[in-house]
Amino acid sequence: MRIISALILLVFAASTAATAQTGSGRGGDPVQRAEMQTKLMIDSLSLSTKQGEKVKGINLKYANKMKEARAANTDGDWEKMRATMDAIRTEQNAELKAVLTQEQYDRWQKIAEAQMQRRGGPGGQPEEGDKGKGRKGKKGDQAPPSPPAGGGQKR
Repeated sequence: MRIISALILLVFAASTAATAQTGSGRGGDPVQRAEMQTKLMIDSLSLSTKQGEKVKGINLKYANKMKEARAANTDGDWEKMRATMDAIRTEQNAELKAVLTQEQYDRWQKIAEAQMQRRGGPGGQPEEGDKGKGRKGKKGDQAPPSPPAGGGQKR
């Protein structure tokens, strides 16, 4: 389940970079999200033209499903939303696995896992055991402590 979440987080990360430039935010346009994810997959996995076309269709289908799920979350129940997104990701991964070779699928899962680690776990929040490590979860990524009041020098 963790790898599935990582896959979608990678999709979100890739699409967030594109939508941040257009100002459409995380929920952005499903077409843009699908195109960004597809481009990432074509480049990273060396997909054939036929695979790329199929993957683009799958990515668009699930980008639309996720947008609908976000829109339907009017009560702000984030646990329910997470469960819904996980179910959508599971469906998407099953379809992607049918199009990709086992090697491509395994590589995609590793890419997604790495992206999730850079983002600090599902939803951009630190995972259990990662709390206090900063957003990226790397030792050097934390902000240095603030100096004491008065410039930090004893008088």
